[in-house]
Amino acid sequence: MREYSLYFWEILWGVFFLLGLRFDCIELLGNKGIHIIGNQYYRFFTGLLIHVNLFHTVINMCSLYWVSVFLHGQVDGWKLLLFSTVTGTLTNILFSFIYPDSTSVGGSPVVFSLIGFIVILQFLRPDLPRFQTNTTYAAWIIGYGILGNLPVFSKNISTLVIHSIAFFIALVVGYLSIRFQIL
Repeated sequence: MREYSLYFWEILWGVFFLLGLRFDCIELLGNKGIHIIGNQYYRFFTGLLIHVNLFHTVINMCSLYWVSVFLHGQVDGWKLLLFSTVTGTLTNILFSFIYPDSTSVGGSPVVFSLIGFIVILQFLRPDLPRFQTNTTYAAWIIGYGILGNLPVFSKNISTLVIHSIAFFIALVVGYLSIRFQIL
């Protein structure tokens, strides 16, 4: 029913949410701006694993589920996992330069990069299924794309910025990956 390799994200999000009940995972592993990250470059990746609260975690899990429902069978799941890891990490790197004194956490760059990948697939791979707007997956993905950009946790436009970065990085990496037949 879905790309099982994407369970990687959901399992890790769940594990780190539970660890966050015991430890301050945001402080220990959150992505920090380039001025405060020091030499802890692993944070560009680990920031994707940490969420603010249960609501944040569950919304990203549900959205990833519906994205993977659409992508099922279109691209190998392990390639999707690699794609989302690379684009999510690149997103955190670029975001850290734009907001050099901030901390960012959450898996939404993973989800928004996969949404960007869906868009590029629609243009470059006409042989794959078309995105149908009258479906449950479309309602979730479009709703997440709109509501996920409201400044609920950040209280400023940084949410829109990081999601836009993830989306556009996915367009570029997706285009190059398809053009050079990597994906």
